[in-house]
Amino acid sequence: MPIKWYGLFLVIGLTIFVLSLLGKKGQSFFAHRVSNRQELLLNNLPLGLCLLSKTGKIIWANPLFPFLTGKKIVAGEDCPEFIHPSLLQDLGGKSLYFETRELLGAEEKLSLLTCQDLSEELRLYTKQKGYLPVIALAQIDNWAEVLKSMPEDVKPHLLGKMERTLREWVENLEGFLSRITEDRYLIILKQWGLQRAEKEHFNILDKIRNLEVGNGLPLTLSLGIGRGEEQIGKLGNLAQAALDIAQERGGDQVVAKSPEKVRFFGGKSLAMEKRTKVKARRTANALKEMILDSSQVLIMGHEMADYDSLGSALGVFKAVRDLGKKAWLIRDKHNPALDKILTLFPYEAGAYLVKAEEALRKMQEGTLVVVVDTHKPSLLPEPALLSAAAKVVLLDHHRRGEEFPEKAELIYLESYASSTCELVAELLQYMGEEVKIGPEEATALLAGITVDTKNFVYQTGARTFAAASYLRSKGADPTAVQKLFQDDLQTAIQKAEVISKARILYGEIAVSVGGEPSAEAQLLAAKAADAMLNIAGVNAAFVLWPFSTGVAISARSNGKINVQTIMEKLDGGGHLTIAAAQVPITLAEAEREFLNILEEVLQKSKEVRK
Repeated sequence: MPIKWYGLFLVIGLTIFVLSLLGKKGQSFFAHRVSNRQELLLNNLPLGLCLLSKTGKIIWANPLFPFLTGKKIVAGEDCPEFIHPSLLQDLGGKSLYFETRELLGAEEKLSLLTCQDLSEELRLYTKQKGYLPVIALAQIDNWAEVLKSMPEDVKPHLLGKMERTLREWVENLEGFLSRITEDRYLIILKQWGLQRAEKEHFNILDKIRNLEVGNGLPLTLSLGIGRGEEQIGKLGNLAQAALDIAQERGGDQVVAKSPEKVRFFGGKSLAMEKRTKVKARRTANALKEMILDSSQVLIMGHEMADYDSLGSALGVFKAVRDLGKKAWLIRDKHNPALDKILTLFPYEAGAYLVKAEEALRKMQEGTLVVVVDTHKPSLLPEPALLSAAAKVVLLDHHRRGEEFPEKAELIYLESYASSTCELVAELLQYMGEEVKIGPEEATALLAGITVDTKNFVYQTGARTFAAASYLRSKGADPTAVQKLFQDDLQTAIQKAEVISKARILYGEIAVSVGGEPSAEAQLLAAKAADAMLNIAGVNAAFVLWPFSTGVAISARSNGKINVQTIMEKLDGGGHLTIAAAQVPITLAEAEREFLNILEEVLQKSKEVRK
């Protein structure tokens, strides 16, 4: 049967859908309820529909049916003779396929005649009119946590209130909503409905978050949207992938995924801590098995590596060595943070450092590559190592972005964690007695946690302190950590100059730029942004610092402003309170682009609050 791209959704689903609209009223439904929203949905479906009585007379047709056939369709008249059920025919230059299905659920015997254009014209028509289908999956992020402390008799009321809010939003977009489980829903829209939701900045996120729960825990919603595909099965796969990304990024946001790109909306609230010790133990066991099955392990963090990237890499390095496997650390061309952290190690750790091009020559059969503190291949010293490796492991704590390695077999991406060092510290505890980290690795890991939490102030949960306690028991030295953070005189002067040039924008945002291009641009920008956040009245700080091939941008926030969404528009990423980006343009161009993006994001934020 030549049913093409609407077959699965529109032929199987329409019979059930039309029956649900008709009920036992038969043709009287269209005679008395012509203004109903659900009929509007039928009128706009990308498939010609004609409802026939048992005698073959026309009861109703949607606008596309006469458009496709090129014939006038009048209620009460006989069905045109040229229409033959279950027949593919050429009509008016179109390849039309007609099919008739009996609607057994109605009181009177009725038939639903469908007409499908198998030519390109319908595709153009539906795209122009915004009729292409869109599938979305909605998930309440913290349903179990909210219900845990709630009386049993209150739970049904909350479920009803939440579902009513979601249903009203979907109906306003003239879409269809169906509950899959207690906290997950299927939504079907048309393309123009999605466009309207985007214009309204997906205000459903705020509506769900503002529901009165009664126990102080706000409900948050994640939406994964599949769009831009003609096949319903592919749309569903896109929607599921988008929902996974939304949840990996901490929830309370919308991810719209098409075959070409991914778009993000929302993500205003801090992520709640959700990972469990069971998951950490399972990941640790899987990582251990992959290490033991490999011939050697290459460990790689992002370029311009900070202490979180370096500390987590050194932690994994020690585990690999203790398990009896050869390990190599990929290093940047120039990284003063690495030189500092290596002073902690009495053994010759530098002997296992290799440059990216050298690592490619060391590749052999069975090589495992472990990527830490980033999931963006473009930020790695040598992305080609991913495709050359037998297997890839990814350990990261940043909110997932559009760019992601396809080959990763083991992914431990937890945006609820303070740092990758926190994740690695947990994994080390479950890798068996063979793995015994010393005071050096413990101190390096503690340094990573300390720098990413700004001395345990931001993005800090109970698991963060538990990881720090474990590292302290293994000999981590807080004094040595503080020494790592000390600046030399030249750096202190540079930082002071940047702070002195700071401008306060919008009454709460500090922005400044660095001076001469520096190989330490990312580190210098981060330190200056940290210092600027301590200025009274400043809720977010941004520092742009040039380096040899572009500009490094560091962003810091006290939680009031989401700096991650701003950095993502510059192809960067991070967290609500800590984020960064690197752009391959001049300082003047970077500053101009950044200021335009900042204005755009703040303007949208004001519109949403209104």
